[in-house]
Amino acid sequence: MGSGAFRYSGAVTYVLGRILEVAAMLTLGVALLVYGFGEENMNAELGWLLAGSVLFLIGYVLERRSAKGS
Repeated sequence: MGSGAFRYSGAVTYVLGRILEVAAMLTLGVALLVYGFGEENMNAELGWLLAGSVLFLIGYVLERRSAKGS
């Protein structure tokens, strides 16, 4: 019973990591388009790029951690 719960947790962690990676890629793309071409606000653009990068790294770590546990 404990092994099945661990396997389920690893699958959820993997999916959560992938979702965070995709959300981060979308955040990076929107930040580059909106602030790069539209508003030309460098501080806001860098802030969104930093947030997207951190989000991507969190997703990447979660995905890799779940792959190690399998």
